[in-house]
Amino acid sequence: MKGRSRANGEGSFYQRADGMWIGTVTLPNGKRKPVSSKNRKKAQEKWRELQRQVEEGKPITSGRGVTVERYLKEWIDVTLKQRVTAGRMAESTRISYSDHVRLHITPHLGGEQLTKLTPGQLREWLMELQKKPSARQKKPVEGEEPPPIALLSDRTVNYCHAILRAALTTARKDELVTRNVAELVEPPSGKSSRGTALTAAEADLLFAAAVDDRWGVLWMTVLGLGLRRGEALSLRWDDLDLDAGVVKVGPSLQRIRGELDEETGRRRGRLAVVKSKTEGSDATLAIPAALVKVLKQHRKDQAAERLAAKFWADPGLVFATSVGTAIEPRNANRAWNTLCDRVGISRPNGQRVRIHDLRHTAATWLHGQGVDMKTIQGALRHTRLATTSEVYTHLSVEVQRRAAKSMNKALGKLGKAK
Repeated sequence: MKGRSRANGEGSFYQRADGMWIGTVTLPNGKRKPVSSKNRKKAQEKWRELQRQVEEGKPITSGRGVTVERYLKEWIDVTLKQRVTAGRMAESTRISYSDHVRLHITPHLGGEQLTKLTPGQLREWLMELQKKPSARQKKPVEGEEPPPIALLSDRTVNYCHAILRAALTTARKDELVTRNVAELVEPPSGKSSRGTALTAAEADLLFAAAVDDRWGVLWMTVLGLGLRRGEALSLRWDDLDLDAGVVKVGPSLQRIRGELDEETGRRRGRLAVVKSKTEGSDATLAIPAALVKVLKQHRKDQAAERLAAKFWADPGLVFATSVGTAIEPRNANRAWNTLCDRVGISRPNGQRVRIHDLRHTAATWLHGQGVDMKTIQGALRHTRLATTSEVYTHLSVEVQRRAAKSMNKALGKLGKAK
C-alpha cells in the first residue's frame, strides 16, 4: 500500500479527466475549498497559498456559487430571526429589511455571485436607486399639470446601502467573503430628515382647537413629556402616579407587519406593545403640574365614558378608542393631520407637521428656557448626547436672536476696547 504523502486536513491535488488541475483544502469549519487552473504550476501556487492562509488563521471564502439573492434570503430568514429571538432586533426591523431587500437590492444585485461583488457594481446600483421612482407618488389634480415623478429619497438609498453592508459584515464573519465591498462604497450624502418645532403661536392654535377633542390630552402628553407616539399610546394607568407626579415610560405600541403572503402580496399585521429601542428609553419621568391636572380630569372623563359604554375592552389604557381598545398608530396620525389642516398649520416646503414634531418641540422649548443639553438628553432618554444636540434641538428664531444680541454686545465691547 502507498504511504500517505499529506497530513489529515491538508487537502488534495489532482488532475481531472478534462486536464484541469484541482487543489482542495479543508477549512476550519469542515468545508472544502477548491482552487483550479489549466496550468499545473499556477494551480499548485494557488493551492499552497490557500494552505498558508488556513495555517495563519486568515478568513477563507467558502461562498463560491452563492448568489446575493440566495445569501440575503438566508440572512433574513435565519440570522435576523435569531437576532429577533435573542432580543437584539425588533421584528418590525427585520421585516423592514426584508421589504427593502425584495424591492431595491435583489432586483438589481440578486443574480451576482456573492464572492465576486465589486465596488464598481455597488456604485452602479446606488446610482440606479437614485434614479428609481418612489412607490409614493402625488396624485394628479384635475385641471392642473401632472406632478413630477418622485424618486427614491437619499434616506431610502442610504438605508438600502446600510442593509447590504450589515449583511456582508455577517458574510465576512462567516468566512463567506474576505472583504465587505459595501464598506468601500459611499452612499449619497443626503441630509437626514429633521423635525420642525412648533412655534408658541402654532401650539396655541392647535391646543385651543383640540380642547374639546378626545385626542387633545394625547397631544398634550406627547408634548409635555417629550414622548414618542408609540410610547404615549402604550401608557397604562398603572404606569402613572398622579399624586406623586411621575410616570414610567419605555414600551411602545406598534403595528407589527406579518410575513408577506405570496398569493396576495399583502402582510397581515397586529398591534403589539414592544420593548423600548434602548435600555435608556425605559425611565421614570416627572410630570409637569399642568399636565397632572389634565390627566386627572382625563381619568374622570374616561371612567364616566366607560360606565356609559356597553363594552370596554381594556380599562387599563390611558388613551383608548370609544370601546376601550388600543388606538391604531395610523389613526392617531390621521387625527393629528385633521387637526393641523383645520387650523391651517403646515410647512413652506409642503411637508406636514408630524406628531413626532411635538417631541422636537419639547426639546426646543426646554433649550429656549435655558435647560442644559445633558438635562434635555435625560428628558428625551437619548443614549448619545450627540443625538440630542444634532437632531432634536432646533433653535427657535427667538433663541437665535438672543444669541446674536449677546454676541453683538460682546463685539461692541471689543470695539470700545480699541
